[in-house]
Amino acid sequence: MAASRKADIIVEKLKFEIIEGIRPPGARLDERGLAEEFNVSRTPVREAIRQLASIGLLNDYGRSGIEVAKPDVSAILDAFLVVSELEGIAARLAARRMTPDQLCIAKQSNKECRVASTPEAFNAANMAFHNAVIEGSHNQLLQEQLSTARPITFPYRHHLTRVPGYMKKSVVEHAEVISLIEKGDARAARIVMCHHVNLQGEEIIGLLEELEDP
Repeated sequence: MAASRKADIIVEKLKFEIIEGIRPPGARLDERGLAEEFNVSRTPVREAIRQLASIGLLNDYGRSGIEVAKPDVSAILDAFLVVSELEGIAARLAARRMTPDQLCIAKQSNKECRVASTPEAFNAANMAFHNAVIEGSHNQLLQEQLSTARPITFPYRHHLTRVPGYMKKSVVEHAEVISLIEKGDARAARIVMCHHVNLQGEEIIGLLEELEDP
């Protein structure tokens, strides 16, 4: 298997584990340990680390080691503010450009959110819903900007499943976005999506502050 393909596999596995909190913010990693874990040489491991560092999921301190990124509260909130605005734009464009197939994917993803029996299942379906709306914008530059900005927020989103009623409320908000996109109401779709994502950030900040209290 080519080194580039091995690196891709490592990236996807580590990204999943970081997003799901299996490797929490601040967790330490090392090249040798990862090479042994994935049964590969250090070359694909270094490439995977480079890619994950480039999207803000890892901090590579060279000889001082590698750790899962742990931005401060202000940086997390800033990231959610940016992502909320960009996803709001995506929803506005999707109301004009989304294909019927993409709309079906968004609806199915929200249905899976509604019936999810575990936080992991909900998080996967939630990600699929947001991806469908973003892809429905049919704006390559916007998608590239979100691919850079969103990963910073990923490691913290799993905390939201601990908030009572969050998953049910999220399904309702998703349904509202879908309805507005289907009606072609671009302005309202932007407002609702922007509020939905920004509220996630505020709730996460509240949770993190509670966890840090002695």
